[in-house]
Amino acid sequence: MLILIMTSFAGCSDFLEEVPKSVINSETFYKTESDAVAALNAVYDYMTVGTLGIFDDGFGGIFFNDFWVIKDILSDNCEETITSPEYQDLSEFKFNPDNIRIEFYWEDIYKTIFASNVVINRVPLIDMDSMKRNHLVSEARFIRALMYFEAVRLFGEVPLLLKETSSVKEASISRSKVSDIYKAIVDDLKYSSEHLSDSYRVGNGRPVPMSCIALLSKVYLEMGEYQLAADNAEIVIGSGEFKLWADYADIFKLENMNQGEIIFAANFSGSLSQGFKPNQYNVRLLPTEIYDSSRGEGPKNAWGWERPTENLINSYTPLDRRAEVTFINSFTYSDGETISFDNHIGKFWDQENEPEGNNTSTDVIYLRYADVLLIYAEALNELNKGPNEMAYDAINKVRARARFNGTEVLDILPDLDGLSYQQFKDAVLLERRWEFVMEGQRYHDLVRMGKLEEKVNGSGKENTTALSHHVLLPIPQRERNLNPQLTQNDGY
Repeated sequence: MLILIMTSFAGCSDFLEEVPKSVINSETFYKTESDAVAALNAVYDYMTVGTLGIFDDGFGGIFFNDFWVIKDILSDNCEETITSPEYQDLSEFKFNPDNIRIEFYWEDIYKTIFASNVVINRVPLIDMDSMKRNHLVSEARFIRALMYFEAVRLFGEVPLLLKETSSVKEASISRSKVSDIYKAIVDDLKYSSEHLSDSYRVGNGRPVPMSCIALLSKVYLEMGEYQLAADNAEIVIGSGEFKLWADYADIFKLENMNQGEIIFAANFSGSLSQGFKPNQYNVRLLPTEIYDSSRGEGPKNAWGWERPTENLINSYTPLDRRAEVTFINSFTYSDGETISFDNHIGKFWDQENEPEGNNTSTDVIYLRYADVLLIYAEALNELNKGPNEMAYDAINKVRARARFNGTEVLDILPDLDGLSYQQFKDAVLLERRWEFVMEGQRYHDLVRMGKLEEKVNGSGKENTTALSHHVLLPIPQRERNLNPQLTQNDGY
């Protein structure tokens, strides 16, 4: 637009007489394989840094920060120290339908869904290799399923849009039943599992067929379809495609991204497209005190906005490797001097590969193998109203890894055995807490197991009271103003 205006000022008549040799628009763009790839890459941008990167209204896509920030401050794990009221209100469960972070999250979900729908609708019409065409559509359907999974877990009934929309009117529909949304999610994931290629566009934060099966196991668990959750988790476990790293610390090292334990992660290396590509782990989580300007060492842009609760810190078994990796409370400079500070979350900072740590290329992990093992354990416990041998084996593999301190295996965290149904369920919830701090899991785990009020209100978080209606977030009021067909969740 700016170029158009400037050109008109320079010479309106000349500009109007100019006949362009080619015009790129929605009708001329989707013609070739490269067009299809570019359109799909744009979907990933919506999901990560947003359409305009840090200059977007929402300050990036859902994985830029809010996916992992919101899910842990909406729990007993972490609390907000930033003076920004929208995050404080989330941390203290005082949010309402006008909360701007909830609004941005909703917008980012639907921006990504709309972009996915364009690929799903337009790419099948392109004359290109059928395997590649199906693969590109499958990637888009996987992402659409992931976005709707986010939406239905956070908001319950939401508008279900599965076709490209070209007007506000087309997008202004009423909320769909939760069962219909889950059916669409399952359909997308099943299609993608059957049509993703093992050789075309692999790696760099893209799904593979087994990613779809793994996500299906998680979706079915949320649906209460425990047999299907167990069956799909068992396929992933039996495939041998993923493994637990021997050391918990290895999960978060840059050289291990997109391999080993990682089933799907949002890519922040800039390899999918160009532009501003780091995420906000170090900016939001590492302590301000760690940077020394006189030495020029330590993360310069660290603010420590989200911090672990004492309740979380004290919940760990002493010497659990996950606690050592998850928290950071000291730092040693190159001259040997060490400073100490309150506990912050440092698990995502790969100090060896990114010593300055200002902006990190670490991927945002959405699903990893330890999650599948614990999904399997939980589903089997629900199916049998108590743990069986396979359920114990799954959870004990996760516990066994936590005994390794990087050098030796310690005599801690013994294998679980002899537990009742409720004892095992509680054990799974606790294991998930220790395993997935700031990985977008805790809020959903507490809601799924009916523990949100109990755990949050008993955590010691100041000025915080979780209520029964907080199992869902409010539908953003701005969206309801734009679309009068949207009803509001109870309690808001």
